[in-house]
Amino acid sequence: MDSFALYRIVGAHTEKAAAIKEAVLEGTLRLCAPTVVIAVSGGMRSCWDEECVERHEFLGAKLSAFCKRVGLGTGATEPGAAVEAGRLYAASTTMRIEGPEVLAACHAAQMAWEQERELLTVSRAAYCYRAADSAGLNVPLRAI
Repeated sequence: MDSFALYRIVGAHTEKAAAIKEAVLEGTLRLCAPTVVIAVSGGMRSCWDEECVERHEFLGAKLSAFCKRVGLGTGATEPGAAVEAGRLYAASTTMRIEGPEVLAACHAAQMAWEQERELLTVSRAAYCYRAADSAGLNVPLRAI
């Protein structure tokens, strides 16, 4: 999952996110995210839902507790995977698509592609995956 999805799941912000959180807490679903995704989610102050009028706070302790409780997998820790994600981010910056959420999305896309998994995200974050698409990383995205 990317930082947007993790933020929504921890906060159980949407029905889909709440259902995923419940499945993870019950042990019927396992989530995986690169460490950079966790770091970026910890700094987010918005759910990225255009229709949301809620005032959000940092996830902080909630995020830490969730990751610890569910044993959140952080996937590949190989330097090569980080380098490839960095290349995706460099390609994104040439398209003028930048920011921590984009860097985290590049890492999430690289991980999902390597592990042949579906990537949880939010529809508003589609712009983060332009470089991955251009690079041929055909990662199936599921918006929550």
